[in-house]
Amino acid sequence: MIFLDTNYLVSFYIEDEEHHERALEIDNDIENEEQVISKLVIAETINLLNTKLKIDKEQIEKTYKILKEDYTVLEDSHMYDDALRKTIDYNKRLPFFDFVFMSIMEDLKIKEIVSFDGHFDLNKNIKRIF
Repeated sequence: MIFLDTNYLVSFYIEDEEHHERALEIDNDIENEEQVISKLVIAETINLLNTKLKIDKEQIEKTYKILKEDYTVLEDSHMYDDALRKTIDYNKRLPFFDFVFMSIMEDLKIKEIVSFDGHFDLNKNIKRIF
């Protein structure tokens, strides 16, 4: 099982993104792995596509459907309390979303994440694929 971070998914589905080619290579490398995301990953992805990148709304809708259908989607709201504790206790300020993802991974004993965010390297229990 491997967790997919939002920035990887955005890079994979949006051709103009800086890491698009690398995301395509990674997709080939992990095609036989169970690829998991959470509902929060979907929300963050759609938010980035809509507000920051201003992607065409038809593409946003298409991406939303793909995310829901092509990946194992985990419920994550039960991890928010744990993520808040990490937010408060962690020695560096990271996005709350990422603490939720770390909590999910810890809970399910997922050891790998596909991400272009280097701050996941701070967690010694996670191997980042980039």
